[in-house]
Amino acid sequence: MQLDEPRPLNDAERAILDGLLTPEFPGSAELRSQMPDAVVLARCDCGCPTVDISVAKTAPRSDAALNGPLAPYEGRVAPLGDEPVGDLLLFVNDGYMSSLEYVFYTGTPPKEWPSLDRVEIVQIRG
Repeated sequence: MQLDEPRPLNDAERAILDGLLTPEFPGSAELRSQMPDAVVLARCDCGCPTVDISVAKTAPRSDAALNGPLAPYEGRVAPLGDEPVGDLLLFVNDGYMSSLEYVFYTGTPPKEWPSLDRVEIVQIRG
């Protein structure tokens, strides 16, 4: 991961998080309320838009047992043209958002987050 100066979430990152946190699940309200305090600490070295996120520990903590480090919903990206199929994942560590990842399945990484109209939000576990 490339270390950047901490910065606020950009519009595309915020939109993806909004989409992944739209479904109601235990802890979703707390995770949504962390967004104003979230900052990006680093971006993936491969050139994809994956970012590490830090949230102020004064933000509401999700006390819900998420059954692992992943939020229970992911985004499935519908590719345009020859773009790679992909998945969007939100990682949670100790009740706080920790990473937003764009998983791709080809050798060429996507350069930016997809628009939400190309993303299907699906439950990956209950």
